Amino acid sequence: MTINSDFFKIIKEGCPNAFSEHLPFKPDIVFIDGQVKLMKAAQVDSWGLFFEIQFFKTVEKCFALGASTVVLAFDDYTHVPASKNMTQVKRSKQKIVLEFAQTSTLPVNMPEDWPGAMANRTFKVKVISKILQAVAVWFKNKLASDVAYRERNLVLDYAGVPQLIQLEQAEKVHPIKHFINEHDWLPKNNRVGRGECDIKAFVWMHVSKLLCIVSTDGDYLPLALLQTNENGECAYVRDRRVVLYRMTTQIPLATPAKRKISSSNESAQIAKRTPRKYEYVDIASIESWLRTVFPSKVTDPVRQFCALVALCGCDFVRNLPRLGPRTLWKLRHILLHIDLREVSQIMSALSIAYSDLYIMKNTMPAGISNSAEWFKNTSEQEMFAIFDQVAARIQRSSNISPRIKQQLWQADTAMAHARNTVWTMHYWMLLDNCPDPHATELGDFGYVRDERGRTHFAYQKTSEA
Repeated sequence: MTINSDFFKIIKEGCPNAFSEHLPFKPDIVFIDGQVKLMKAAQVDSWGLFFEIQFFKTVEKCFALGASTVVLAFDDYTHVPASKNMTQVKRSKQKIVLEFAQTSTLPVNMPEDWPGAMANRTFKVKVISKILQAVAVWFKNKLASDVAYRERNLVLDYAGVPQLIQLEQAEKVHPIKHFINEHDWLPKNNRVGRGECDIKAFVWMHVSKLLCIVSTDGDYLPLALLQTNENGECAYVRDRRVVLYRMTTQIPLATPAKRKISSSNESAQIAKRTPRKYEYVDIASIESWLRTVFPSKVTDPVRQFCALVALCGCDFVRNLPRLGPRTLWKLRHILLHIDLREVSQIMSALSIAYSDLYIMKNTMPAGISNSAEWFKNTSEQEMFAIFDQVAARIQRSSNISPRIKQQLWQADTAMAHARNTVWTMHYWMLLDNCPDPHATELGDFGYVRDERGRTHFAYQKTSEA
């Protein structure tokens, strides 16, 4: 699970100039999210072809964009946050996981059920190691045989200190190598550390003013907005620009052309024939647009938007029941006195949204005063009680179906969700310096451990687990 795709559609509808088939600037570093490249087409059925199509060609295309340095990164599972457990479990349940022991060696032929093989963490780690070895050998051969590559740098960023691939006889220390040598890559005490590629990408902004990120993962949108935000807390990146290269966001046409499909098989064949399209997404353009359309009288509009993204669900936060991005986007003017990075104020926003959706439009729930001062000074306990009243009133309504009532959360679940949202914002802003999701120094983040030490959402229903 990633962020809700409707956010990209909302942005593309309102800020189409941020999306382009052409690169808006020449990057100095291109970051490749290798986790995405692990998934392949069925016809890629040999290790050699897998390396060639998924990695060698991808690296070549990234250098062709004009970058002097390409970073190929993979998740370091040692430091992936515990709050990712629920997403990983959910993905595994959708596949038949390949049996593969720690002592096993990779097979000569690639498994036919590749998704099932990738669901086995041990197998995936050994594949990543095999990829890194193959890419290093391939790039050293390019350095030795192709003069054009002598000024190019490839960095492999997996576990621990990243590796700059160079010819053995290279004498002078390259600036990238100097940065790698001087940077502190060790995880700080009680911090998540550099685990996911999502947060690894932005460490390279220390040595890049123009960064291109190649990934289909939607989390890079809020991450990039927060890491380049001119009013943000990461001072060293304020003069940096980021562009995402991802699959084209399809938005509904104003007058969609109607074409009769004779059968589901024909529809599937049409989809199969249509090649995937990709586009560049300029983060600076989106940030400028958000400041004009996303009102907030209590916090930075960009941070407020990113908190709304987290609130609607991602890898670390459940999807809100019966309440999606478009509904909350329409309510953004009503929420302009609320700071969506605070637990009590998130509860206020949810109370207002569910009341507007199921009780009465354009009317504040009983007990809420629509002022920044009121929201700031109202305690979590008070907002818990107000949400509880809204939830109870919805449950008593004869106009709402039993199915909807069953789906909606009670106050304790909503409160845990608010805490999950707060942790996610810490993660997106502080990256590897974010506190562990079970740390208590900044409060309860709404995650719990079971008797086997596995992390779950607090107050999660058994049916959701």
